Amino acid sequence: MKSWVRLAIYVFAFVLVVFSEMDSAEAARFKTYQETGHITDDSELVDAVSNRRREDFVEGADMVVTKILPDDNSGLEHQKWTVRLSNGETMQAVYNLDMCPRVPLKVGDRIAMGGQFIWTNKGGLLHWLHHDPRGRRPDGYVYVNGTFYCKE
Repeated sequence: MKSWVRLAIYVFAFVLVVFSEMDSAEAARFKTYQETGHITDDSELVDAVSNRRREDFVEGADMVVTKILPDDNSGLEHQKWTVRLSNGETMQAVYNLDMCPRVPLKVGDRIAMGGQFIWTNKGGLLHWLHHDPRGRRPDGYVYVNGTFYCKE
C-alpha cells in the first residue's frame, strides 16, 4: 500500500476517534443524576444564575429548599418552591403537576434537580423538571429524600 494512502487512513481514523470522543463528552454532559449519580454540587446552576444565561439542560445537587410557594393554577398546574444555592443566591423551581405527582417538600430539604434554566424579571427559574414527551430535550427530574420524582 502506498504511504500516502496509509497516511490518509490513519488521519481518517484519528479524526473519527476525536469526533466520537467529542460526541461522547457532549452526551455525558446531558446525563442526568438518575443515570450517573455523579452530580454532587450546584456549580452548573451557580454559573447559569451568575451569568443570567439560559441553559437548555442543567443540573444541581445539594441545594436547600428555602420556601414553598403557592401552586400556580393558571393554565397547567405547577408546584413552586425556592432553593438556596451554595453561593447564597436563590432560585425558583417550577414543577408541572399535570405530568408528575406532587413532590413532598418541606423547608430545609436538600434537593437535586435537572431541567431547563431561564432568567426572568424575577430572577433565575428552573423548569422542565420532568420527562420530555416529545423527546426534544434531556429528561428533567427532582430528587429529594432518596426518591426521584417524574423519572421516566
